[in-house]
Amino acid sequence: MSPEHRVPRRGSRINQLRILGIVLVFFLAVGAFLAGVRTTGISDPQDQQFLAWLYYSGGLFVFGGMDLGSPVGGPFLGRAALWIAYFLAPLITTTAVVEALLRLVRPDWLQRRALKDHLVLAGSGRVALAYLDAIRSIDPDRTVALVDSGESLATDSELLDHGRTELIRGDIRRPGTLGALCLHRADRMVVLSNDDMANLELAWGARERVPDLPIAVHVADLTLLRPVNRIIKDQKEPNSPPLIFNTDRIAALHLFEEHLYPHFQDTGQLDVLVIGGFSRFSETILELLRVSAANELERVVIVDPDAARKVRQFEADVPLDALTYSTVDGDLEDPGTWAEVEELLRQAEVEPVYLLAAKEEVVNFRAAMLLRGRSVEPRVFARCFHRTRFAQSLADQLSFELLAFEEVLKEALRDHYEGFRMV
Repeated sequence: MSPEHRVPRRGSRINQLRILGIVLVFFLAVGAFLAGVRTTGISDPQDQQFLAWLYYSGGLFVFGGMDLGSPVGGPFLGRAALWIAYFLAPLITTTAVVEALLRLVRPDWLQRRALKDHLVLAGSGRVALAYLDAIRSIDPDRTVALVDSGESLATDSELLDHGRTELIRGDIRRPGTLGALCLHRADRMVVLSNDDMANLELAWGARERVPDLPIAVHVADLTLLRPVNRIIKDQKEPNSPPLIFNTDRIAALHLFEEHLYPHFQDTGQLDVLVIGGFSRFSETILELLRVSAANELERVVIVDPDAARKVRQFEADVPLDALTYSTVDGDLEDPGTWAEVEELLRQAEVEPVYLLAAKEEVVNFRAAMLLRGRSVEPRVFARCFHRTRFAQSLADQLSFELLAFEEVLKEALRDHYEGFRMV
């Protein structure tokens, strides 16, 4: 599959100018006829109906006035206006035809000629679009080559409404797509697609092509992230390795520092934390608790439809001997699951804190509703991506706290890009 390149906002501006030009042609031509200007092909335009004038004006885009003849009679300004319309109309038509042909042919040399000192951003999922916003807030004049391999959550117009953005569609692992990115002329590269292995393969492939190109790579899977970090640490090549980062760790650190740890300290006794949904975000929270808050916790309870197996896999890589934990296998939307959790914690001296961190935010909201119906005002955090008006209204109604991933990312990705620019 060869990459597809589209010229973005500059194209939209050209289209806007073209529409204005079309309106201007009709205004000038019809205005000239109204003023009494005749042509050698039309003896008396005043005898024609208004629709005929519109027809003659539209014909200028095809024949350029050759079928109407030269303007004669009427006021000088009217004749001048019609002459301008004669020249402007075919020019608009010609530019539209040439642009259509270029889009059809899309020669590689034309695609690559415009890309220089650009930032390559591979991926167009939620995180990639948030990173693009961060780039635009700090570096609005930077040309960004945005690679979309079909995972986009936005329309082309939304993707391209970010200033100087070049949209390239194609599989980031294919040589043709890499060639279209002009990495040898790029300023730096950020890889944030939803496929971790594709991200790493692209980063290492780009490193082979352009050894001195600064590259930042997002790896979402923590199980994969740990050995990759060890590979980079042991690497003895002269060129700097790709910089690896993980947005779940960014969000988890924010939650821990801003909410959980202050809460644990305020209670003055050992706390109980119930984690609903063992996602990547939950794994990161558990790592932070193990390192920084083990002495603040009486117990951690992990609730997930497959909690026991997932925690065993996690513990094979990250020992949890510093924490006392239990697992409950159950659906977060099943009242029986939370009844089992309550029975497990019947002897606890403090009200548990609930962190609902399933990947599907609607599951977190439904679980929050069940908890409000069973317990007396426990503190509940529910993870979501966007803080929408409805989500906030629901949180206010049920007295739980929203953890909007987008809000955490916005500032964190700005900080990340600021630091990456210095590399």
